[in-house]
Amino acid sequence: MDRSPENCFGIGVVLSVFLLAGTSVAQVATTANEGYRTHALREKAASEMGSNFRGALERAGPLVDSLGLHEGDTVADVGTGVGYLLPYIVRRIGSNGTIFAVDVYPEFLDKVRERIAATGWRNVHPVLGTERNPKLPANRLDAAILLDTYHHLNYPEATMRGVRRALKSDGRLFIIDFYRSRPNPSASLEEVQRHIRLDRDDVVKEVEAQGFGLTRQLDHKTFSWSETAFMYVLVFEKR
Repeated sequence: MDRSPENCFGIGVVLSVFLLAGTSVAQVATTANEGYRTHALREKAASEMGSNFRGALERAGPLVDSLGLHEGDTVADVGTGVGYLLPYIVRRIGSNGTIFAVDVYPEFLDKVRERIAATGWRNVHPVLGTERNPKLPANRLDAAILLDTYHHLNYPEATMRGVRRALKSDGRLFIIDFYRSRPNPSASLEEVQRHIRLDRDDVVKEVEAQGFGLTRQLDHKTFSWSETAFMYVLVFEKR
């Protein structure tokens, strides 16, 4: 997913988003998703995402390497956007692995298909989810990755239940997102708090309520030159 810091908080390129609906009455990520309300905005975002490979995710390669993916794994990139993470995942799981690149926006998945055509990947499968279903096969995944995606979920409970169904009994869920309590070089604390719904510990509580158990948490230093981590990594297993 092409996610640059300028875009995270409505500045410059809008970040990739994955909106899955559940049983909740109210959508909870309306502010975070302002840049995706129209086809024209999504087309613009998809085009700009394709040309941004630095910023907050300049260390995406080391990040994916740290997740412990294995050759032959089946992985879902939930909220893939235009597929920024895909080459890093492909490198880890090899040609015998499988990737489901999930998003709810056809404009973004069109860019994913362009990447697949350009690279010749045969093991990357774009998946158009709906607002109520990620369309992932049951009991198939070794890992699901949500990078800069959780705070965009309008119905996080339903989304997590769908991801949980798709994970194998020993599958792992990785959530990488921004701290709500920390400003970063692209946004003031006020902008961050307007964009990010929950801070890390509340995300943990929300996810664990859907049948997951936290096994590890750590900081991800999104800028190699910074001493401050603006993002965190949460690792969950099914309970």
